[in-house]
Amino acid sequence: MLKMVCMFNRKSGLTMAEFKAYYEERHVPLVTGLLANWCDYRRNYRMEDAEHHAPHGDPARQAEHLFDVMTEITYESEAKYRATMAALADPEIGKRVAEDEAKFMDRASMRVHLVEEFRT
Repeated sequence: MLKMVCMFNRKSGLTMAEFKAYYEERHVPLVTGLLANWCDYRRNYRMEDAEHHAPHGDPARQAEHLFDVMTEITYESEAKYRATMAALADPEIGKRVAEDEAKFMDRASMRVHLVEEFRT
């Protein structure tokens, strides 16, 4: 399996509640209708009021908020991942996704990584 992890921040001026509501109620239905090649699509929202400081970590670094949401998209195969990328490269689909993202996310903050997942 192949997993894409995307981390990004909300658009300036949006509360976390507004950001989450737009993502879940508007963006997720849009992209699931346009791009249906994944087997799992998870959104992990940063808990604004939660403070966590690992005893062995640097408190200053742990206080940094690097993202508002971490999205995980898992594909059964590289072919399914490539099919999603090909769909996003379609001018009409890519434009619709990008225009919607601009309504609720800071697109310049987006970081995307392909990862291998290991479980114990």
